[in-house]
Amino acid sequence: MITRRQFLTGCAGAITAISGMGVAMEYKKLSNSIPILLYHRVGLELDEYTVPTARFEKDMETLCWEGFNTISLEQVKQHLQNPNHPLPDKPMMITFDDGYLDNYTNVFPILQKYSMQASFYIITDMVGLEDRLTVSHIREMAAAGMEFGSHTVTHRSLVELAPEEVELELTKSKHDLERILGKIVDFIAYPGGSYNSDILTIARKAGYIGGFSTHYGFERFNHAFEMKRIPIFHYDHSVSYVMLKKGMLPSLIM
Repeated sequence: MITRRQFLTGCAGAITAISGMGVAMEYKKLSNSIPILLYHRVGLELDEYTVPTARFEKDMETLCWEGFNTISLEQVKQHLQNPNHPLPDKPMMITFDDGYLDNYTNVFPILQKYSMQASFYIITDMVGLEDRLTVSHIREMAAAGMEFGSHTVTHRSLVELAPEEVELELTKSKHDLERILGKIVDFIAYPGGSYNSDILTIARKAGYIGGFSTHYGFERFNHAFEMKRIPIFHYDHSVSYVMLKKGMLPSLIM
């Protein structure tokens, strides 16, 4: 629980950054942390999870202008295994959950345009269904440098399942995605951010080396299976503002 003074101090710092120095300068205060952005959909839909295409492209343009460099899951893996493993200047990650078709039609071309990389977390039982990525989409994107992780088999809330069901959701999705990609899948994103200590144990036993949550904030790589992300919604402002509000501000006032 933060005090009112702490909250106001944090807000004042964020406002100063927004109006003056910008996200790049404030980012220096968290040099041991990185932003991991969480998107779902990009397109014309008006639901809260869909970011307009023009807005997403503006986000990528802003991040490039600010000098951020997207890092790969392989680089994250190496950093988790050896914290001294170097990362590029101003590293960040872009992630997408659920595997919607617009990740291929709208997101993929924009990422390529700005020479950026992202990782996509796939619900394996939904591959090839209407409005979802197909096997050929996934393989084409992977060949172009995009990366993929598990988002379970059915996208059910893991904390509501029996342990044997959780194990099946994690192991089968990993196996199926590895078969599609022809490579090991090391990371999982928990559906709806749903997990507990038992689920983290099952994830380790299933062979994952890290997991992505929906907890807000910059990631410091202190807990590989509970990595924080910064969600981006339809109603949000610019990506710089969102990173300050949902990423830097919680870290600065805790």
